Amino acid sequence: MNCLSVDIDTHFPVAGCLPKQPTCALHLLTKHPQYDGREVIIAVIDTGIDPLANGLQKTSTGKEKIIDLRDSTGSGDVDISTIVKIMSNNNQEDRLIQGLSGRKLKIPSHWKSPSGNYHIGIKSLKQLMPSSAFERLSKERREKMFDPEHRLALAEAQHRLDEHINKYLSPNDEQKLIREEFQSFVDALKEVEKKYNDPGPFLDCIVWNDGDKWIACIDTSEQGELDQCKCLTNYIDYHEFATFSAIDMVTYSVQIHNEINILEIVVAGGSHGTHVGAICAAYFEESCEENGIAPGAQLLSINVGDHRLSTMETIPSLVRAIKYCIDYKVDIINMSYGEDCHIPNSGRAQELFNEAVEKHGIIFVSSAGNNGPALSTNGAPGATCTNLIGVGGYVTPEMQLAEYALRESTGCTTPFTWSSRGPCTDGWLGVCISAPGAAITSVPQFNLCQRQLMNGTSMASPNAAGCVALLLSALKQEEIEYSPSLIRLSLMNTAQKLDDEFSVGAGLIQIHKALDYIRSLTKPSLISKIQLDITGGQGRGIYLREFDQVQTSSGDIRLTIKSKYLQKKTNQLVTYGDQEVKIKFACRLSLICDPPVSYVQHGKFLDLAYNDRTFDIRIDPSHLKEDQAHFTELQAFDTNQINAGPLARFPVTIIKPISVNSQTHSLEFNNQTFKAGQIRRHFLQVPSGSNIAAFKITNHSSDISAQINLHFIQLEPGRSFRLTEFEKLIRLSPHSTFQCYFNVQDKRTLELCLARWWSSLSIIDTSYSIEFHSILITPSFSIHLRSSQSYERFILENRLNNTYEDINGLPIVNWKYLVQTLRPNKDESKIQVLSKRDCLTEQRQIYQLILTYNFTLLKPSEIQVKCPYLHEFLYDNEYEAALWMCFDSNKQYLGAGDVMKNYSVKLEKGDFVIRMQIRHDKYDLLERLLKDNGGTGLALHMEHKKKIQASTIKLQWGHQMPIYMTTVPEDKLPKIINSTAGTFLFGTMTFPKNEKMKKLEMNTIYQYFAEPISSSSSSSSKKSSSSSTSNTNKKQVNPSVTTTDEGTSNSSSQKDQQYQEALRDLKISWIPKLTDDQSKLYEELISEQQDLNNHIPLHIARLQQLENQLKQQQSYLTNEKKDEKLNEIIKFIQDKLLSLIDEDLILKFYGQKNSSSNEKEIQLIKNDMEKRRNWLIDIYVSLGISLCDLSTINDDTLTHLTNIYKNLQKHIDINDGKLNYIYKENLLIFHH
Repeated sequence: MNCLSVDIDTHFPVAGCLPKQPTCALHLLTKHPQYDGREVIIAVIDTGIDPLANGLQKTSTGKEKIIDLRDSTGSGDVDISTIVKIMSNNNQEDRLIQGLSGRKLKIPSHWKSPSGNYHIGIKSLKQLMPSSAFERLSKERREKMFDPEHRLALAEAQHRLDEHINKYLSPNDEQKLIREEFQSFVDALKEVEKKYNDPGPFLDCIVWNDGDKWIACIDTSEQGELDQCKCLTNYIDYHEFATFSAIDMVTYSVQIHNEINILEIVVAGGSHGTHVGAICAAYFEESCEENGIAPGAQLLSINVGDHRLSTMETIPSLVRAIKYCIDYKVDIINMSYGEDCHIPNSGRAQELFNEAVEKHGIIFVSSAGNNGPALSTNGAPGATCTNLIGVGGYVTPEMQLAEYALRESTGCTTPFTWSSRGPCTDGWLGVCISAPGAAITSVPQFNLCQRQLMNGTSMASPNAAGCVALLLSALKQEEIEYSPSLIRLSLMNTAQKLDDEFSVGAGLIQIHKALDYIRSLTKPSLISKIQLDITGGQGRGIYLREFDQVQTSSGDIRLTIKSKYLQKKTNQLVTYGDQEVKIKFACRLSLICDPPVSYVQHGKFLDLAYNDRTFDIRIDPSHLKEDQAHFTELQAFDTNQINAGPLARFPVTIIKPISVNSQTHSLEFNNQTFKAGQIRRHFLQVPSGSNIAAFKITNHSSDISAQINLHFIQLEPGRSFRLTEFEKLIRLSPHSTFQCYFNVQDKRTLELCLARWWSSLSIIDTSYSIEFHSILITPSFSIHLRSSQSYERFILENRLNNTYEDINGLPIVNWKYLVQTLRPNKDESKIQVLSKRDCLTEQRQIYQLILTYNFTLLKPSEIQVKCPYLHEFLYDNEYEAALWMCFDSNKQYLGAGDVMKNYSVKLEKGDFVIRMQIRHDKYDLLERLLKDNGGTGLALHMEHKKKIQASTIKLQWGHQMPIYMTTVPEDKLPKIINSTAGTFLFGTMTFPKNEKMKKLEMNTIYQYFAEPISSSSSSSSKKSSSSSTSNTNKKQVNPSVTTTDEGTSNSSSQKDQQYQEALRDLKISWIPKLTDDQSKLYEELISEQQDLNNHIPLHIARLQQLENQLKQQQSYLTNEKKDEKLNEIIKFIQDKLLSLIDEDLILKFYGQKNSSSNEKEIQLIKNDMEKRRNWLIDIYVSLGISLCDLSTINDDTLTHLTNIYKNLQKHIDINDGKLNYIYKENLLIFHH
């Protein structure tokens, strides 16, 4: 028995792990346990839910917790259009089919398929699994399957090589060839280990109909042993699922779309969705304190996180998800996903979200975002979309102790530091309500742990959604009608108010009060939504923050107030327009500002029926206090039911920036104390001419370290805050100082937001300052260079008065990308109608535009693909755009990307295809894109790093200094691509030796190329090259080049010659495409023009024709006939082509230094020799391949092959791909 000297507290505060008390959910459940979410369906639009996770099997009433598992991304789709039957054989017990993997699949005897048809497909497990689970599986596969075999193979290969070296100290040619092969084995095995990349198992998929239902089986045995694999049908029918293996513990289910031959394999893309689902509705029969908020509710799991994009959501996946929510008649949507956006409440996705609420009566709850603590950091769609309930996240003292193991709680409920703040750029507050933003609850089994702490507004949103489920459960059981607008009103008008509206919206959700609120209402007119906006759709609130906006009165601003009938949701279904309700609707409204303010002037009363009314208000911010954010709401109350609270809210936010000292261009803030979670905001007018700010902060505390979040933001119309923010989380030791520099835009308001981290204890004392600088490059922020000029002149200047800038270093241009513009292939780009799977309500069929782009890389490179018209727009995108996938010439999938992020794909040299999908239900919008090349052009970004320097500079106030920036010569560019007109370099300018600017990107720089980089458009070059061709039989290293005297040439004869040459080249280009019956063109050209007898391109075209004809016919030729064709090719090469090229002349040219006073002449000769050497290499390769393909090999052939191989080594590296085939075949023929 252990004797403890201290007392141990065994009462773990479990209630703080998944908080229910702060929202009064626990209070409601204690009073009415039957209102636990039963009869309510919550759709969890996320990464998908693991049905094996703890607490997610049954509801409190014994129903299935998850009604269905769906994947709306398409990343789990398998094409099962291939139909096979059981292979005929003598053994009736061996029921075999061949899968697309090539494996023989054993069909168990109890499988019944009356038609005898089996649909088969194949899927890479890597494309299905969460990355963490696949990494564990891949590690296991490498340790157990790859490493032992590889070590053995490498040891054997090295031993074989060493043995050969020791045995043949003076090897002959044949022995050298063998040694090279042994060395290649060793090198290849080492290279494989270095570049090890596990593609994962490829699983055969089988689907069939047993006469009653469609069934699917995935060969997880990887051996064709299907009796060891579980058969599944649509999850909704039998709620069955399986796991891939005990190693990964990843569950999967299926949805069979037999009408379009698609098998949808559903796998959770990560832990996030399961955690969210558990917060909403987990049920633990034996430990109710671990329950989710609404344990009686059911869940619909929809995965919108595309596995191909690291679980990034896409608009097509969200559109399908909304369709599923409508089809399954869900009551609530929870979406803990989101991004920043440029334009709030606009775009295809947000339009459909609003429609789901307004037309189908679904309550849509979503996270507000984790982009705080600065203002106007709302995340889309939760805090930008009008009809969504955007939820901010806060933390309570109980959560601090139970979840975060703090030494002591901060003693107060506070918003999390990272929770996004309003308002939106159009004035909308954004954050509607707040809920606990962290929880410890269930995660997927593949995590190999049962629960986990996660925080974010992603956790606050399902907490609020669970509370709404309790509310709906009560309303359904009490048979009280409701609508989304009424639910929203009840939540906002009963929330517990806090001081910071930007962080928490109306306040902390109090769900029992929301129920009492709805019970107390007597007027059914409240089912209608009343909305206040600026007339003409110019905003959903007023937001003034720039200096010029707040100096004088705004004048009259016209508002529109309108009532909007939302579909009432009864216990059974969603009803449509009820004209009687519209006619009866009438409200006499009283208008107030809360809190009361003097700077908003408005009328007091307004009578509203079911129509729109307009009225004017006036804003006068001229006398407001500077360096503050002022907020009020214009609210409309029903005079007959004041206790119902405001029926409409119109937010007004005024930010009054402070001016900076005009002499020092700086501001100091001394004696600034911070307690836990405290935020200090300052709003500054950036001085005219400034483009750099220096911020410095000092911790004066003697024994307390400080964790402070610095978040500095300026806003620009139509641009996301992400593009103009500076954010850094710093840790200040006692008596330490931190300094940073960041870019600013002059004459725009800058918010300096400093937030003490929410979990910090004790109070600290600080001081901080900001100082502005001016180092401008004009004429503009973006510098555009032209390759036609050797340099470009710009002005470097300092526009801040009474300042002196010592730049102390050289400005450097960092070229980042070589960008090639791609046009879609018109022949392969088309609009197609999608299946019923992508058909919205009211039979709105979605169409897809598939665009195909072809490109070639001349060397390995990492590429990014962007469609400028659509890039960086997701929720505010007009289209369902745009998923792209990259394939090589063998149609192997290499990578994918979307419009929101910069996805990269590493490629080897070769030919590639990009296919991009854009979707919409309006055919004309896609047609417009297809016709508008500017809208569908792709920018292909290839990495290119190079630095260009300028001179040392010192800059006084008002002083302008010209700088000269040289352009990059075309011959210095990396030969990554065959450049086209419109190709450009993209980079930025920095000053790396200057302390203020070394980490700042000052200007973006573009250099454009008007013509292909490798082209030679000089007519004299062409003529000189042509002339040198006629002199190639002379035995000299520097053949003479005959040039044409253009001054004495006859213009008409010159044009006639150009025409004849173009006509000749056109005819030659057609020769390889013609069949054997059409091969007379070659003879006709030689007979018509005797000088073409020595024209090498003509004979190479004939060689290509002979090879193409053999390739087309070889499948049905006998060995004898095939040898005849091959000997014809061999004879043609030996008798004709090799006689036209002087190999000795080429070797002599490249074997010695060529000197000449005429550099242009030498370059012309070099170009001609390069062309001839390439011809010679291709001819030797063709000859070698033809010899290797002969059915009978004699000694002369072997000698000839060896000589060809040796000759090729004189011109190209032994590892060149052109040698691979001959090398391999040669070794096989020699029986090695």
